[in-house]
Amino acid sequence: MGGYKHIERAVARFIAGRYRSVIEAGAGTNLHAASLLFRAGILIRCVDIIYPPPHSFIPYDWDDVLNPQTGLYHGCDCIYAIRPVEEMVQPLVRLAGSVNADLVIYHLGFEGTDRPAPLTGCEVPLHLYVKN
Repeated sequence: MGGYKHIERAVARFIAGRYRSVIEAGAGTNLHAASLLFRAGILIRCVDIIYPPPHSFIPYDWDDVLNPQTGLYHGCDCIYAIRPVEEMVQPLVRLAGSVNADLVIYHLGFEGTDRPAPLTGCEVPLHLYVKN
C-alpha cells in the first residue's frame, strides 16, 4: 500500500492532475493531502468545524458544510473530502452544485447506497458526485 498516508497521497495526485483551485471539506487536523497540493502549486483552502492545527501553513477557515458560508467556496474548481461522515455528503453535493464546482469524495467505508461508481485514474476509490 505504500504506508499510512497512501490514501492522502493518491487523492492529492488525482486532484493535482485535474484541478487548479480546490477546497478540502472536513479537513480536521490531517492536512497531509492539502499540504501536498499546496506544495504542488494548487490553490488550496481547508474548511472544518474545528480550528486548524497550530502552525498550519495551509489556508484554513472555520465553516460548517451543513450551513456553509458559500462565499468561501466561490471560484474553486473542486471541493473534495477524505473520509467525511455520511451526514456531510448531501450538504456537500448541494454546496458544490451551488458554486459550480466538482465534488470528489473518498469514503470512510461502505456507508450510503446512492454513491456514483468510482472514478477511473486514481489508485483509491474516489467518487465524483457533481461534475461541472
